[in-house]
Amino acid sequence: MTDVRQQRITLIDSLRGFALLGIFLVNILFFTTSLQTISFGVDLWTGGYNEALGMLKDIFINSKFILIFSFLFGLGAVLLQNSCEAKGLSFRRVYARRLTALLVIGLIHGMLIWYGDVLTHYAILGFLLLLFIKRKPKTLLIWSLILQLIVPVLVVISSLASSGDPQFTTLSGEEMQQTALYYQAKDAAIYGAGDAGQILGQRLNDFIASIFNMILFYPQVLGLFLLGMYFGKRRFLHDVAGHRALFVRWAWIGGVLGLAAQLAMAWTELSFAMEAVMLFVGAPLMSLAYISLFALLYQNKRCQKVLRVFSYPGKMAFTNYLMQSVICGFIFYSYGLALYGTVDVGIQMLIALAVYAAQVIFSMLWLRLFPIGPLEYVWRLFTYWGKPVRKGAVSHQASIASDKDSSRANRA
Repeated sequence: MTDVRQQRITLIDSLRGFALLGIFLVNILFFTTSLQTISFGVDLWTGGYNEALGMLKDIFINSKFILIFSFLFGLGAVLLQNSCEAKGLSFRRVYARRLTALLVIGLIHGMLIWYGDVLTHYAILGFLLLLFIKRKPKTLLIWSLILQLIVPVLVVISSLASSGDPQFTTLSGEEMQQTALYYQAKDAAIYGAGDAGQILGQRLNDFIASIFNMILFYPQVLGLFLLGMYFGKRRFLHDVAGHRALFVRWAWIGGVLGLAAQLAMAWTELSFAMEAVMLFVGAPLMSLAYISLFALLYQNKRCQKVLRVFSYPGKMAFTNYLMQSVICGFIFYSYGLALYGTVDVGIQMLIALAVYAAQVIFSMLWLRLFPIGPLEYVWRLFTYWGKPVRKGAVSHQASIASDKDSSRANRA
């Protein structure tokens, strides 16, 4: 019989590995397409299967997996809190060191490897979680919903306020196309054919731009952090079987409503405000559906055997996330194969799947020799001031093993 505690660990790691794949399928576009071109919403690759794949990505992948990753980040904060309390450590000090190290690594990643870094944003928002760590689950859930609704509500209000403004103008479709192509050619000349200094300069510009772009999503990301904390304090993923009815309900509600919102965006002409509402509401709902469906499938022995493959890259998600950037740099930038702007959507996805498959094999081999990934080890050294990892330790095992029966104290 499968040990329940071990099952809990592999479920979380597997879900993290699953999210890592989805994120990579999205991120790879940014390694071969100008940030400005993507911002304009212009597709460089047209034709049957490219348009079909692009639509499928918009409906089922884009914006969903980064939210699952955000959810798991919040869940991880609760697990770390439980671990620190069991060891007699100050959670706030440990967590502050952990976030500071994450911020430093994120800035290095964003400035020197890839401008689309998310670690910097997680570190910044992670400090805000200290305001919520002692809150009851019900409070976390309420704030999660409020934060996720802030942007769509503001967008609707702004749209209504400016609807009669004659000065409000936008670029025509042709002007957007030409502008997007200009930026694509400009960035291709730098990333695909430029020298190290040119790439560094462009990367810094794009890193700054991406930071400002990401700020719009801060309330939503923080809301998913709090949702993960809510799940952690209510111990839903610790006992999926005991909460099966809830997971089934979330899978149906999130799947049906979220999919309806995504289909509306893909197949109908919506105003900017309505499209923003569909995105900011539909994506979290589908993310919740994915989490719930994944957890339910994990209870089936046959499905679990397949899904546990994701646990290996999931245990080394920090290492694998950064390695994806390094590998894609060599594939698409001038110091490597210089394929920037030359491969269509289908080839991009095939490359991502191939790299991820290699990471699964690498992670399996690495974890046979070491308890955690190499960058996870470095991160832990900063977090615990150089205290070594015990031989045979498993990622998150101490957190979950020491998570005493706190459900009564943490009930809403």
